[in-house]
Amino acid sequence: MKRRNGFFSFSIVTVAVLTLSLALTAATLAWQHFQMARTYEETVRLTYLAESALCEGWNQLRQDPDAFLAGQAMAVPRAEGLAGPGDILTVRCQYQPAGQTPGGYLQARAAAPGTGVQQTCGLHFAVTADEQGRTVLHFVQDRKSVV
Repeated sequence: MKRRNGFFSFSIVTVAVLTLSLALTAATLAWQHFQMARTYEETVRLTYLAESALCEGWNQLRQDPDAFLAGQAMAVPRAEGLAGPGDILTVRCQYQPAGQTPGGYLQARAAAPGTGVQQTCGLHFAVTADEQGRTVLHFVQDRKSVV
């Protein structure tokens, strides 16, 4: 009578466990990659939304600088129309008349609270007066040295 030592059964179970582990690892990595792609997609969407709001805010600020420099809230209805449900979109203007060159900073922020992703963009501007005494805004491009 032959005695069976169970080596064949142990080998089959070991191969099955290794195959299952490999499949679970591949599924976990695929899910993480999918989540990273969704986060990237949300980041790109919010970047576009913030830049659209900044562009619209800059156009409004140039048309009526005195009202917004005085602290009036800035509404950007076209950019808000691009926002998804639950998205938060804000545009704010900070103005500092004191200093060598009066100027300020316009910043737009787009956030999706459900994902925790937010994007901001902004621009600097200088303020001068024309011959009639009206406020004129000038976009200031920051110059960065390239090494």
